[in-house]
Amino acid sequence: MSELGLVLLLLAGFAQGSFGLGMKKQSPLSWESFWLIYSLFAMLVVPFVWGYAGFDSFMESILMTDSKVIMTSLLLGFLWGIGGILFGMSVSYVGISITNGVVMGLAGGLGAIIPLFGIEGATHQPSFIYVILGVAIMLVGVALSAYSGILREKEQNVGSSKVNNSQKSSLVKGLVIVVSSGVLSSLLNVGFEAAIPIIDNAKSLGATYSASSIPARAVVVFGGLLMNAGYAIFLLCKNKTWGDFSFKQQGSITASVWAVITGFLWFLPLGLSGIVSVSIGELGNVITWPVMLSLSLIFGNIWGYLTGEWKNTKHSFLLMIVASVILIAACMILTFKDSFIN
Repeated sequence: MSELGLVLLLLAGFAQGSFGLGMKKQSPLSWESFWLIYSLFAMLVVPFVWGYAGFDSFMESILMTDSKVIMTSLLLGFLWGIGGILFGMSVSYVGISITNGVVMGLAGGLGAIIPLFGIEGATHQPSFIYVILGVAIMLVGVALSAYSGILREKEQNVGSSKVNNSQKSSLVKGLVIVVSSGVLSSLLNVGFEAAIPIIDNAKSLGATYSASSIPARAVVVFGGLLMNAGYAIFLLCKNKTWGDFSFKQQGSITASVWAVITGFLWFLPLGLSGIVSVSIGELGNVITWPVMLSLSLIFGNIWGYLTGEWKNTKHSFLLMIVASVILIAACMILTFKDSFIN
């Protein structure tokens, strides 16, 4: 991987680990109002504006693609969208720490392994063992990061009462939801791999490698938009919160601006990692996906520390540092695998 590619992945990880900060600025908008604005910008406006800015034949590269490829990419994006909704539901059951750790682990691991075994002759490539090793180490780091979050909650809630049967039942239900979310979330990268023919078409129409991945990613995330925007509209109708868009409440315009910023920061890492993935070649999505998610988890923990989420903790904070070091090691193996081979 080139030095520029490494810088772009660092920026992608930083953006992915930071975009959630904007969601803390939701008030006074309802969740569904904020989510609709965010979804429209993240999965429609930003990718399509970026795509057209990259080259004039952006839409042509999509329309000339086989309909089966388009439908598969949209379906995988839609299924990923369900995983995103389940992510939000699981937080209320098991907390953000467990949710973030489990989803990151499953999404990163499966999102890399499924495309890897879909590449013809992948198991015979010299880099195969290093990719598997890097993903395995990443999963260890993610697991430790998740456990550090659980331990943090225990340290910050010393003296709380024991968990009753009702809470245990909710925990089991929450774990089922969070595992489902992780599996479905991995399909975003599977969708990017399925959409590679769109990239080939973009190149044939004169797109540079830095612009050729955007049409493919735009199609996949549009599938996710159908789910996310659809669910938000359903809640707007159910909860009768369409009035949020009158922007009469004080602070509603500011919250809407944060929704737009959040949407931009969400797609930015996908666009940047797409550029790197095309430059790498056949294993591009396999390498960039887990590296980006690992870096995002590291930056997310840094933001957590800076915003006081690790206040009054000791053991969990040290474990989080260890987990971050392991994630960095995994990123190094995946990023510089070619150096080990040579």
